[in-house]
Amino acid sequence: MIRVILCLVVFWNVENYFDPFDDPLTLDDAFTQEGSYGWTWSRFIKKSNEIAKTLIACGIQEDGSWEAPCLVGLCEIENFFVLYRLTSDTPLAPLRYGIIHRDSPDPRGIDVALLYHRDRFKPVKTNFYPITEEDGSRVETREILYTSGVIDQKDTLHVMVNHWPSRLGGTSAQKHRMTASAILLRITDSLLRQSPGARILIMGDFNEQPVTPPMEQLTSGAMVNVSDRATYKYRGAWECIDQFLVSPAAEKEVEYVKTMRLPHLLERDRTHLGYKPRRTYQGPVYKGGISDHLPITLKFITFVSYGLTTR
Repeated sequence: MIRVILCLVVFWNVENYFDPFDDPLTLDDAFTQEGSYGWTWSRFIKKSNEIAKTLIACGIQEDGSWEAPCLVGLCEIENFFVLYRLTSDTPLAPLRYGIIHRDSPDPRGIDVALLYHRDRFKPVKTNFYPITEEDGSRVETREILYTSGVIDQKDTLHVMVNHWPSRLGGTSAQKHRMTASAILLRITDSLLRQSPGARILIMGDFNEQPVTPPMEQLTSGAMVNVSDRATYKYRGAWECIDQFLVSPAAEKEVEYVKTMRLPHLLERDRTHLGYKPRRTYQGPVYKGGISDHLPITLKFITFVSYGLTTR
């Protein structure tokens, strides 16, 4: 008998997942009850519940079975509090996810985070890598989250969660994305020199499509981009900026990569035709959606055992 254990990973940019309280240390004023978006507790709770239900829906398999995501990478989350509410006061609560997060230097206070299924992933080491200028000073943007841990009590998995600087920053932001790419390349090259068979998983909103200089620099080493379909619609064109990259050992174990085009995440695009992600706000108007990005999923084998069974 062959026994196969699989791990489901989700990554999602949940677009402005703020609580409704003012943080005097960040530029979050627009997402308060008195702010320009009129962000209230009830809207926050609605978004929290819909994020949770979507993450659960990502676990529905083609044969109708369901499995809980083992790892969930998130970006555009404001703080630990929103993650705590997401994991403890929504339909996700029974799954008892652990949280890896810290506040980033981003001026608006948006961060990256990793949720992990406590029964399946045991974090051992965590680090946050800032993006830096040539003089070593820290860029005010999201850090790269790195963690390594034991998956299914069998092997080490290295995980990195990213949210690279926005393209709205022009050439300066592209330079910073090249820096982020170089940081990841150094980390992965170091891990693979120590252990050529290391399992490495990189996920994130890279604000770059796969065939661009920062992404090609990242894959100039051993890492393999296994991204599927477009996740974000910009001026009528779909783009693949939310991506998964894996090491050669992990690539052999990938069962599938999917972009989750769930009906409740989409609405008709009346300007450019077709469909587009249904956002929480369209300009200043509350639309009640969740995000301008679609979530992506990756499923890979973590363990295979062979043996005989008797009745």
